[in-house]
Amino acid sequence: MGQTMPAVEVDKDWFFSKLEEKNRSLRGLAKHMNLDPSAVSRIFSGQRKMQMQEAQEIAMFLGAPISEILSHAGLSIDLDGLPTRILLAATIGEDGKIIRLKEPRPLPQSVIDRAQAAIGRHNGQIIAAQVRASSGSFAIWDDAIVLFGHTDTVDPASIGVMSICRLRSGEQIMAKVLSARKTGEARLTSANGKTEETLLETATPVLAVIP
Repeated sequence: MGQTMPAVEVDKDWFFSKLEEKNRSLRGLAKHMNLDPSAVSRIFSGQRKMQMQEAQEIAMFLGAPISEILSHAGLSIDLDGLPTRILLAATIGEDGKIIRLKEPRPLPQSVIDRAQAAIGRHNGQIIAAQVRASSGSFAIWDDAIVLFGHTDTVDPASIGVMSICRLRSGEQIMAKVLSARKTGEARLTSANGKTEETLLETATPVLAVIP
C-alpha cells in the first residue's frame, strides 16, 4: 500500500539563522510586516501558512530571493520561481473513485519538478491526486500522482483517453471516455474494465502520471 504524501514543513532554523546573519530580530521583522511577533513565530513554526505578500516582505527584510523564502517556507515553487499551481487535492481508490481531501496541500519539491517537466508550461490550474490502490486495475499506479486540469465542461480532448470525469450524480471517477454527446450521454470504461452508459457533467484528460 502506498504511503500518504508527507506534509512539507517550514525550515524554522533557516529563517532564524538568516535573521542572525543579517543582525536582525524577529521583533524587527514583525514590525516590518505590521504583525505581532507571535504571529511571525507561528508562521516559522508552521502553525500558520505564509501568504505570498508576507513572503515578499520577508524577502525584502532579509535581502533574500523570494524563491528562497518560499522554498524554506515549505511552499513548492514552479519553474518561474513562483508558488506552484499544483496542489494535492484528492486521492484515487482502486475502484477509480476520486475522494477530495479536506484541504489541498503542497507536494514535495521533487514531485513538483518532475510534474513541471512532464506537463511543461500548461496554462490554467493543475490539480494532483494520489492513487491509493493495493489491488485492481490501478494497483500498478499505487502511490503515483495523477495530474489534470480544472474544467467546467466535457473537454473534447478527453474523448478516447483516460480522464477525470464528474458524473451527473455528483460522483467523480477516473475512466476512459469512449464517447460523449453534448446532451451529456456518454460511454465510459471504468476501473473494472466494464463499459458503462452514464450522464457526464465534466471530463478533463489526465495530463501526466508521476510514478
